[in-house]
Amino acid sequence: MAEAAASLGPLSQGPLLEREREITTVDELVRKVLAGEAGLALVEGPAGIGKTRLLIEVRERAAEAGFQLLVARGGELEREFAFGVVRQLYEPALVDIERRGPLLAGAAAPARAVFELTDEGDEGAGDPSFALLHGLYWLTVNLSAEGPLLLMVDDLQWCDRASLRFLAYLVRRLEGLPVLGALSMRSAEPGMESAAVGEIASYPLTVSIHPHPLTPAAAADLVRKRLRQDPDERFTAACHHATGGNPLLLNELLRALDAEGARPDAAHMELVSDLGPRAASRAVLTRLARLPEEARKVARSAAVLGDGADLSVAAALAGLGEGEARSGAAALVRAEILDAEQSLSYVHPLVGATVYREMSPPELELQHRRAATVLAAAGAPDERVAAHLLEVASHGEPQVVDTLRRAASVSLTKGAAESAVAYLTRALEEPPPPEQRADVLLELGRAEALTNGSAAVEHLSEAYELHDDPLTRGLAAQTLASALLIIERTADAAAVASRAAAELPAGLDNLRSALEAFELMAVAYGAGDPETLRRLEPHRRRPVGDGIGAKMLAAVAARDWAYSGGTCHECAELALEALSGTELIEGDNGFSAIMAIATLARADRAEALDACELSRAEAHRRGSLLAASSVSWARAFTMYRRGELTEADEASRAAIEELTLWAGGPTLELTDDLALLASVQRERGQLADSRRTLERAGDPGDCSDRARVWLNSLLELLLAEGRFEEALAAAADFARRFTYLRNPIDTPWRQHKALALDALGRREEALPLARADLELARRWGAPAAVARSLRVLGTLEGPDGLEHLREAVDAVAGSPARLEHAKALAALGTGLRHARRLREAREPLRRALELADVCGAEGLNDQVRAELYAAGGRPRATALKGVEALTASERRVADLAARGETNREIAQSLFVTPKTVEVHLSNAYRKLGIRSRNELAGELENT
Repeated sequence: MAEAAASLGPLSQGPLLEREREITTVDELVRKVLAGEAGLALVEGPAGIGKTRLLIEVRERAAEAGFQLLVARGGELEREFAFGVVRQLYEPALVDIERRGPLLAGAAAPARAVFELTDEGDEGAGDPSFALLHGLYWLTVNLSAEGPLLLMVDDLQWCDRASLRFLAYLVRRLEGLPVLGALSMRSAEPGMESAAVGEIASYPLTVSIHPHPLTPAAAADLVRKRLRQDPDERFTAACHHATGGNPLLLNELLRALDAEGARPDAAHMELVSDLGPRAASRAVLTRLARLPEEARKVARSAAVLGDGADLSVAAALAGLGEGEARSGAAALVRAEILDAEQSLSYVHPLVGATVYREMSPPELELQHRRAATVLAAAGAPDERVAAHLLEVASHGEPQVVDTLRRAASVSLTKGAAESAVAYLTRALEEPPPPEQRADVLLELGRAEALTNGSAAVEHLSEAYELHDDPLTRGLAAQTLASALLIIERTADAAAVASRAAAELPAGLDNLRSALEAFELMAVAYGAGDPETLRRLEPHRRRPVGDGIGAKMLAAVAARDWAYSGGTCHECAELALEALSGTELIEGDNGFSAIMAIATLARADRAEALDACELSRAEAHRRGSLLAASSVSWARAFTMYRRGELTEADEASRAAIEELTLWAGGPTLELTDDLALLASVQRERGQLADSRRTLERAGDPGDCSDRARVWLNSLLELLLAEGRFEEALAAAADFARRFTYLRNPIDTPWRQHKALALDALGRREEALPLARADLELARRWGAPAAVARSLRVLGTLEGPDGLEHLREAVDAVAGSPARLEHAKALAALGTGLRHARRLREAREPLRRALELADVCGAEGLNDQVRAELYAAGGRPRATALKGVEALTASERRVADLAARGETNREIAQSLFVTPKTVEVHLSNAYRKLGIRSRNELAGELENT
């Protein structure tokens, strides 16, 4: 049971057979963690192969080495108990109230909700899934600060989804922590959460262990031990063949043979053949049949309730007194059916499954119905009761609906929307009383909107039609429009939002504005008639009105204005007003807030990074994985625009990880993130990786915003690969699909087409396109856009373009866009070299090389280095030094360290891992030419 401490059996079970290689791996991992590095073992194999026995060995070695031991086991009947496995792991460490306070302080505080330790009145959130994951991560960090830590989970295939998502989140952040993860998983288990398990299995830190079947020689040793005689070789071979060398099945076969009085000789080989196929189940059921009636009743209760059930609850379910139940449990332990170390837990899941499946379906349903009643009477959590109600047929009972709705509400406060969906789906099947149906549908749709947009649309649509309260209808429509946007049904999202806004009565202006914002947001993403966006023109005015609806409209208006002819200054100022205060980031962190931040990034405004940090802080405080993914994308986009490619790469991958964990697998929504990652990889000189990433995303093939960014990334890659004819075709496709974009700021297809034409010897066709692109860029006015257009035009103009190249350098100098500055310098140096002004070419090329190195632009670095040598120059002996060489994150970490904050304090305030802080500080020391944080303050002030 999730609330009880998990057991993996006694610490010593005798020597392991034929597991020397596996034990060596375990010992190496223990030594690694004792040296301060994380280790992770994933033991995988079929049932009975010895996975649990190996974990016991891991635990024994970790205990001898002084590790803190946190142990849990997944349960087949408890997959909907949100964070059940996490609670098994961590609750023993939180029993001491004095210890609990520091462990759940600071960045770990959101994790209090998982353990139901929040105070009444604490502010909730619609989906705090990401905040809870990050809080649990910091709980792990805090525990590991007390000493090396073992986190052990047996039967990962039955882990509840919320816990499994956390484990997938955790393994990617273990680096640098003295933590040993030891997980076991049954191979090819149906219904397993493949995305999260895949994240765990594929992480470079993970060491996979696959226990093999016992050899005939080991089987002979086991036969000799169990049957207490030297076996005949043919008998041993028959036993090995019947069980496939599976240790558990072989043990159970030998138990059954021993009970039959069989000797290990050829005369009893026929008995082996008879028992072999069902050796385990027959052995268990035979032992059980020989026990007293109270033992059999306790066994059935334990099988229904799950491992670790409370004895009094099991007794009530079995219809026994506690004394009788205790006696029955003791008999089960003596018969090696229940675990001696933890009462009412089976020695192996296969044993429990045998007892459970021996009951008929009607009996099982009756037992689960009675279990729900007994647990409710005992004051068990609603989620525990609901787990049994999921196994019971519907009977139209209102109290069942009430319990399931309460359980769903608790699950949502823990960020476990999947569990809430399971409970509410079952509540809908009960069914609820007619007057409650609309509310249940709305609750179910809102939960599904956090996990499965397609299912959410169906239930939210019905809830919207059934509800007669105007405010509730409007809020339902808002959630419905959001779900439709997520699953890329943008036209439907616009239609729903438009209808709902029109139906709202007077007095709900803020909600009406929010719905209008969703409608126009959908149009901005490529749905419907672009002329509809003219309705945004009145919302370009400042100051922006009060309320989240007005701010959402301002954010959408700023984005549309940027693409339809506004200047970078006026659009950025409008975006800043939309972001002012807390309403937008707190209320719509995944959509309109990200729109406003991206507008700032396109305008090359330094405030974009500050807004990213505020948005990221909100996601960590109480945000969902979906919102966190959007924030990570915004941060990646901002870093990419600034030219900080290493951090853009990390943020892009974080966005993909978070969205994959949210969705339970790859989704269409990954297109944006993958297209951005491909662009970052291209700038880093990783052309093959960039192409693989783009192909993984695939062209949506429509006129959506996702298609726009994907096609632009492809265009840039084709140019980098020298595939100019294909680039021309892609540019023509872009122009055909996106005619509604009057100013494609960050997807300049004319520029790309001009470069392709020039490469094909068609310069006269290219120049008008480059000039038109420059005119658009000047109108927009952002330094990077202007510099890029000047650079392209100047390059195409050849010897006559040097002034344009000088202007490009001047336009972007001093802006946040350091990569574009490096490109402009490189183009100027190259132009000067081609004009045979070699001495003059060297300095801009050297400067370009330094900036390219700081940005991590390896492709540009190689190109500039070749140009510098061709100009008769050499790179400087040292890389760029001083504050100018620091990335934004390195500077932020250095500033905090200079103020006296510790690495852990910095990591908590910046929402990164302690290892990341360590790396950033190391880089800062090197670039500033210092050796310790004591020198930081003076160096930062002097530079």
